[in-house]
Amino acid sequence: MRDVFELRRDPVTGWWSAIVTDRTFEHSSFAVRATPVEGTHCRHCDEDPTDVDAAVEETAIRRVTLRRDAFLQVEPGREPSAQLPLLSEATAGIGSWEILVAPRGHHERLADAPPRLAVNLLRTLRDTMRALGAEPRGEEEPRYIQAVQSYGMQAGSRSGHLNIELYGIPQVPHWVAEEIGGGARHVIKTRSCVWCSLAHSEEEAGDRLVLAEERFVVFAPAASRSAFELMIVPRAHAADFTALDDDDIAAATATLQRTLGALDELGDPPYNLILHTAPAGERLDQTFHWHWELHPRLRVIAGLERATALAVNPAAPEFAAEVLRRQAHRASP
Repeated sequence: MRDVFELRRDPVTGWWSAIVTDRTFEHSSFAVRATPVEGTHCRHCDEDPTDVDAAVEETAIRRVTLRRDAFLQVEPGREPSAQLPLLSEATAGIGSWEILVAPRGHHERLADAPPRLAVNLLRTLRDTMRALGAEPRGEEEPRYIQAVQSYGMQAGSRSGHLNIELYGIPQVPHWVAEEIGGGARHVIKTRSCVWCSLAHSEEEAGDRLVLAEERFVVFAPAASRSAFELMIVPRAHAADFTALDDDDIAAATATLQRTLGALDELGDPPYNLILHTAPAGERLDQTFHWHWELHPRLRVIAGLERATALAVNPAAPEFAAEVLRRQAHRASP
């Protein structure tokens, strides 16, 4: 059967995706097992201090700085004739690269982590992002704190130890900037938040819905840019993840673990879990809505995508949601 691409436009960014909608799928054709990170020992276990109080050892999260001044900004328009001249034209390094690490011996998936440990990991993420956002910086220097949780070598993970990576970036990433602009345009046009509207409409329609919980709605975006992509949107409108209280963190953790557990239907695939939140210090209360995006890494980027930057999704979001919804409800407590 020939493939027909259905062009769909993301309601926030305006970016287009080509969705294959005329193919009959067996979900097993998308079953990809995450490749474990090889190695004879785990450096995070080796580096774990031994003097942690036994009462907190099983949930203690360590904050490890991998690189201070992690980003070098190079002035545009300079001739990069050679590597050394290029580096000499760079400004002083700024930003940071850190990792939040679970205690010794925790090599399980986030979906399978003990609830207390998983909650503490997200609570530490919130607190670390607050601290990074409050650090002094230049008056005109933006700062975006990007949190990423990766699983499997195909997703770029460099360790089998449970962790979350944090990048303090001296600019707002293009993807987030487009979302900020799209959210503002939607508020001007409709006087409503686009993410609140999406969560409500996807829950009401149901064909792309995976989970509808007390505080979160999980669905496959209509213009998904990758196969089995999911969006986890809080019902309560808020721009900044770091403003969550401990009850919110506990609820977010439970929803994330259930959502990640639904990926078992795809055979324990590699994935990137990405947090989108307001840039540090920016007040976007009316126009932005923090959320998680989950991208299973099930295929390589093909020629059409490289040639055009048009995202091609071979699994229609409606199909993806149906498959994952069944697994999510089977795993419900």
